[in-house]
Amino acid sequence: MPDIQKVVQTKDKIIETIKTKGPAYPAKIARDAELSPLFAAAFLSELVRERKLKISNMKVGSSPIYYLPGQEPQLESFVEHLNHKEREAFENLKSQQILDDEKQEPAIRVALRKIKDFAIPISVRIDGESKLFWRHFQFPESETRNKIREIISPMGPVNQGKNQTNSEVKEEAREEPASPPKENLVEKPEKFKPVKKPQASEFAESIKDYLAAKDIEILEEMSAKKKEFIAKIRTDTLFGKQEYYLTAKDKKKVSQDDLIIAIQNAQAERMPAIFLAPGQLDKAALSYLDNWKNVVKFEKIRI
Repeated sequence: MPDIQKVVQTKDKIIETIKTKGPAYPAKIARDAELSPLFAAAFLSELVRERKLKISNMKVGSSPIYYLPGQEPQLESFVEHLNHKEREAFENLKSQQILDDEKQEPAIRVALRKIKDFAIPISVRIDGESKLFWRHFQFPESETRNKIREIISPMGPVNQGKNQTNSEVKEEAREEPASPPKENLVEKPEKFKPVKKPQASEFAESIKDYLAAKDIEILEEMSAKKKEFIAKIRTDTLFGKQEYYLTAKDKKKVSQDDLIIAIQNAQAERMPAIFLAPGQLDKAALSYLDNWKNVVKFEKIRI
């Protein structure tokens, strides 16, 4: 069993570091808190699960940003890590506070859907049809309705029938992507690179067969390499459907580092982790799994 007092002290140290120095990515937090990057990643994941820390959608390289509740405005210091169009979308939204989605150029509309830390989708019904707006995350929610009325006034007021309710202007959950309008968002597809589908591999196919045999649904394939398969999956549990971030590796020995990396990747997607392999956990990995079994699950498989 780990030293409970030491675990608590380490978590407090991480929280104090972020409180003092602001939001940061795991490597910097580990350095500032004088911790091993691998252990820092595990503690960060645990603190997010405990809702003591939050994790950004935006990434610095491949790493998300961790921050304390209330530090959301400080995320603006990382805007430079957005791509060109995402920065442009951010600046437009910050300047205008509320943006009418259909009036934006296609590339900006796509970018608004990606900057989830700063752009909050709002659905409005006008003449019986749903219309999408974006609110800057620091613009007061109490002023949103009037601001939208100003924007749409040339088109006529929002429906005010006797059955009108406050749901006509509805702010969607920040974690959920906005539903795109019916029309094609990308009017000039030649400017956008097509999404590459993961290439199939014998190992990946064996994992898919394994999941299918257990009635586990694959929601999204993230990677399919010769000896690795990564995907978002969903399975039925006693308490309903549960989603996981699956990492499967064709390894005879699974290390502690393998588990920690799997946890970090899963936490970046706000999901619990599952690790599958035909091999065994080494001694350090066994001890680590025992301490962090509420964060990651391991299952040995036959392929």
